[in-house]
Amino acid sequence: MATPFTFEIVTPDKMLFVSEEVTYVGFRTLVGGMGIKANHLPVIATLDVAPLKIQLADGSEEIFAVCGGFLEMQNNKCTVLATIAEPGADIDAARAAAAKERATARLAARNEDLDVERAKIALKKATMRLRVSEALGKK
Repeated sequence: MATPFTFEIVTPDKMLFVSEEVTYVGFRTLVGGMGIKANHLPVIATLDVAPLKIQLADGSEEIFAVCGGFLEMQNNKCTVLATIAEPGADIDAARAAAAKERATARLAARNEDLDVERAKIALKKATMRLRVSEALGKK
């Protein structure tokens, strides 16, 4: 059985998730994918807009939609400080699909006053939320 460690996700407005029974955290940094288990060397990583998956000691898994932030692992405690994060179970797939359509339309129109970077980030966030939703089997 894998050794559990403490894991928490903190957003600017709340403590989103806390558990002392996490055995694995999979996430994407700005330079690629990474995974952490108990007794991992200390690390600080910048998180990309991507799903974050945890495995619990009972064998269950949870997926979170994380939109940037930082992850720190030290002394068997892993903390995610996320700009925006939400449990996959809370994602409204229809709302995410509508946001993706809006961002795609804005990028296709290329209006003079369009903030291209902001539209690209909105598209990336909506696409990631849809990926998390699909991974959980939500339609």
